[in-house]
Amino acid sequence: MGDGLQSAGHHMDVYAASIDDILEEEEHYADQLKEYLFYAEALRAVCRKHELMQYDLEMAAQDLTSKKQQCEELATGTVRTFSLKGMTSKLFGQETPEQREAKIKVLEEQIQEGEEQLKSKNLEGRDFVQSAWADIERFKEQKNHDLKEALISYAVMQISMCKKGIQVWTNAKECFSKM
Repeated sequence: MGDGLQSAGHHMDVYAASIDDILEEEEHYADQLKEYLFYAEALRAVCRKHELMQYDLEMAAQDLTSKKQQCEELATGTVRTFSLKGMTSKLFGQETPEQREAKIKVLEEQIQEGEEQLKSKNLEGRDFVQSAWADIERFKEQKNHDLKEALISYAVMQISMCKKGIQVWTNAKECFSKM
């Protein structure tokens, strides 16, 4: 009976020793999945950058619209909205034509700079979106390939582990049946 128990114990020891290798292999697959978590964080950062660029573009467009409205108001002499400028002109009187022309000239220069800035931000945004889209598509293709490969390898490892377990229990059963 001792020989049978010793033989069954030997088979169990071999199986127990293989568990460390299996855990190490599982750790490798977990590391591959963690790597994709970091890639996802990088993609999130790209999306945040795009949102910030879009916000800058919208603010530049809003500033340009505001300056155009100010220029139009100065040129026509009418104030359409309730503002500090409108109130000061009512309280302290209108500006001289020279002052108004100087302000109009400054505003026209600012409008021209704003339009150039808006064009450059639009171009920068389009370039960023094109390069980011290419990176995202490349990531998707690589992700699908890598995850498929990792999951297949993990399944093969699980099948191998199960076959070892079956073999160990079969050998142990034979040892116990010889007793």
